[in-house]
Amino acid sequence: MEDRVRNIIIKYGSSILSTDTFKKTFEQKHHLHLTVGDHTLGVTEEAVKMCLKRGIIDSPTLKNVVTASLCHDLGIMGRNEKFKNVIECHTMHPEESVKVYRELTGEDDPRVVDAILHHMFPIKPGRPKYTEGWILTAADKKASVKEKTGTKVISDRDRMELLSC
Repeated sequence: MEDRVRNIIIKYGSSILSTDTFKKTFEQKHHLHLTVGDHTLGVTEEAVKMCLKRGIIDSPTLKNVVTASLCHDLGIMGRNEKFKNVIECHTMHPEESVKVYRELTGEDDPRVVDAILHHMFPIKPGRPKYTEGWILTAADKKASVKEKTGTKVISDRDRMELLSC
């Protein structure tokens, strides 16, 4: 991971990364062979890289993208107890993730909420309204494809550095 990307994730995401809630994401499997935490860090890295590639460097947008990326799948935690099946999980976890985002951060930014709620587009109806949502949606799909083809989305070293911030 590039230093610039890592520094942006740490700057805007350290308060989320340091929580027990986030640390537990490394205990639940996701996309066959990874954890929710590994997937989430991969999505966050992809999202920040997309921002930088497009010249999106303003603090409010970067903060929203990092926050939404780190929180987008937190509602999946405990999926076997919350959801009846995979389809219900796909359609309902965004709403659950928004609840966790609000509890974890004490924030309710409409752009972050919109990004989290609509990151499953087009699998789930409802398009993102803002740039942050489109970036998260694209980063989530890109990371998921990498994961399903066996490509590691984040190195062990990068994971350790991000979690030790």
